[in-house]
Amino acid sequence: MMATKNKSAPSGGASRTLNYIIIFVLAALIFYVLVLPAFTPKGSSTTTTSASTQSGTITLTPSTDIAGTMVTISGQNLPKNQSVTVMFDSSAYRQTQLNGTCTTSQTGALSGCDFWVPSKVSPGLHTVTVMVGPSNLTANFHVPGYAPPVSTVVVTLTSLGLGFVTQMVTRRVVDLNKERKMRAEVNAFNKEKREATLANDKVKLEKLKKRELQMRQEQAKVSTARLKVTGITFVPLLLVYYLMATFLGGYGVIVAFTPIPIPVIAAPTLMGGTYEVSLFWWYFLSSFTFSTMLSRLLHTTT
Repeated sequence: MMATKNKSAPSGGASRTLNYIIIFVLAALIFYVLVLPAFTPKGSSTTTTSASTQSGTITLTPSTDIAGTMVTISGQNLPKNQSVTVMFDSSAYRQTQLNGTCTTSQTGALSGCDFWVPSKVSPGLHTVTVMVGPSNLTANFHVPGYAPPVSTVVVTLTSLGLGFVTQMVTRRVVDLNKERKMRAEVNAFNKEKREATLANDKVKLEKLKKRELQMRQEQAKVSTARLKVTGITFVPLLLVYYLMATFLGGYGVIVAFTPIPIPVIAAPTLMGGTYEVSLFWWYFLSSFTFSTMLSRLLHTTT
C-alpha cells in the first residue's frame, strides 16, 4: 500500500520563505535596537525657563527633525496683533531666521509662521522660545542623532534589504514559469483577436470568445500568487519601516538632500540651492529603484 503525503506539513519552499522573513526582521531589530544606538552621538539637553504674562499655547510642526530644516509655529490665545520673535535655545541663536514677518491675528491666533532651525546644533532636546509682546512661550524641539548622509545610507540599505527579501519570497511563492507561459498565451490570444476583428471573421471571434473566459480564470490564478507575496511580506515590512522611522526621528524627518527641485517631494533648505527629502519619500524612491533592479537581476519579472 502506497504511503500518502501529509498535506498539513509545510512545503520546503514555504519553510524557506518564512525563514527569509524571520531572519530579516531579526536582523533589522538587532540593527535598529542594539547596533545603531551604540554608535548614536550623545546629544545635549537644553532646558530654558520663561515667564508668561498671558495664557496661550504654541505648537511646532514638525517637533523632531534635523538641523537646518524649516519648522512651522502655530498658536492660540496669544496677545493680539503682535509681532513674533523666535529664540532657539539661548542668546547664541537669538537671530533665528524667520521666513517672512510673523504676527498674531486679531483673535490672538498664529499660523503659518516658519523659522529655520540653526544649522549648527547638537543632537538632543532643544527649547524654542516664542516671544509675542509681553509673553514668552516655550516648546521642545528634538534633533535626532543621525542626519544626512548617514541617515541617507541607512534608509537606502534598509530599502535594499526589504527589496531583496520581497524578491526572494516572490521566487518561492510565484510559479514564474507558469506566469511567463500565461503571459505569452495572453499576448498570442490578443493578437489573434485583433486580427479576427480587423478581418471581421465572426466565426473565429465566436470561438475566441469561448476561450476568453477560460484564459481569464487562469490569469486570476496566476495573479493570486502575486497577492500572496504582498500578504506574506506586508506586516514584516511594516514593522521594519516602523523601526527605521522611530530610530531616525519620525516618518517626516529629513534624510536626504537633492540639488533638483521636485514638486511635493523636495522642499527648499536654509543652505539654498539644495532641497530636502523626507524619510517617506526617500524610502519610496529607493524602494522603487531597487525593486526594479532586483526584479530584473533575480528574474522575477515576466
